[in-house]
Amino acid sequence: MAKKRVVKTAAGTDAPAEFSGAVVQEALQVTWTLNGQLKNTQIAYIRVGVLLARVRDEKLYAALKHPDMESYARERLHLGRSSLYNYLRVHDWICQCHQEWLEPSPKGFIPNLAEAADLIWIEAELTRTDLDGKKRAALEELRTLALAGKLEDGGLDKWRKQGRPPAVASLKSFLSALRGLRKRGAKLTELPAEVIPHLDAAIDILGHAQDLRVAGLDFGENGPEIFWDQNVLV
Repeated sequence: MAKKRVVKTAAGTDAPAEFSGAVVQEALQVTWTLNGQLKNTQIAYIRVGVLLARVRDEKLYAALKHPDMESYARERLHLGRSSLYNYLRVHDWICQCHQEWLEPSPKGFIPNLAEAADLIWIEAELTRTDLDGKKRAALEELRTLALAGKLEDGGLDKWRKQGRPPAVASLKSFLSALRGLRKRGAKLTELPAEVIPHLDAAIDILGHAQDLRVAGLDFGENGPEIFWDQNVLV
């Protein structure tokens, strides 16, 4: 029997350059099975959320003498607080936005619900009535990728950071430098005593201003106003 030619893959491991039809067929079968199992995992995640929501809404945990959901989940299900609330959050979101996934045998692809935070945020943003066309189109594209399981890790964060105004970066740099000066000044015995409190006050003011700008708000004389322009994601 002829020996298959071996080539180096990108990872540096040996792999056959050609595969027989039987091997290709096996690879397709395994892939088909994996896709089915992964979808079953998402369906199971949904069903767990449905049951947890029932325990929450009907206060069934109280019937088992638990003071709250956290105690019930921890002691009866060995489920931590963050996991519990993630199940419930995803369930409530599905009930609002994707009721088709609650069907006994839901059709189509279901993304990884354990990591649905980005998709939930995107769809919440799309309910806003003040989005301009450019921002809405960008969010719709991200939503399509997320629903197809093709939104790369950190993709949403990267896109959001692109919209941050230069003022935020420069303000952050100035605040960092001021904190450094305050630290150095505290070590100077000849520094007038009143300087440090003034520096602390300035740092507090700048820190607050930076938080507002990152959030897209600028509190001026007339109260909160939108700081970023309409072409930048808040």
